[in-house]
Amino acid sequence: MSAPIGRPPGSTNESRTKRKKYVFSKELKQLMYGFGDVPNPSADAVGVMEDMLIEYLTDVCHQASAVSDKRGRVNVEDFKFVLRKDAKKRARIEELLYMNEDIRRAKKLADIPELDNTKSKDKDAS
Repeated sequence: MSAPIGRPPGSTNESRTKRKKYVFSKELKQLMYGFGDVPNPSADAVGVMEDMLIEYLTDVCHQASAVSDKRGRVNVEDFKFVLRKDAKKRARIEELLYMNEDIRRAKKLADIPELDNTKSKDKDAS
């Protein structure tokens, strides 16, 4: 059996029994409720949504990998390129990257005074 068109050789749609079940079930239930579903959706509905989500994420990762073939390494720019036509997803990527950098800077600022106090105590002890 060959791989479906648009997928790299060797990849197939694995059945739910062959891979981890319900990796995203908790988050998907909350998302489904947030978008108007019942508070506790059926396991079948969550399973279908999870299958769709995993297939989508896999496809995006394969596309990003194909873009990065010349470099041999996938980076954030490859995902931006793959999602360039979807303005909402592109904006969300930018927002998450900005927040990640903001958090990194805040952690760095929070750690500096602690490091300086430790160094000054070491100097006092000598």
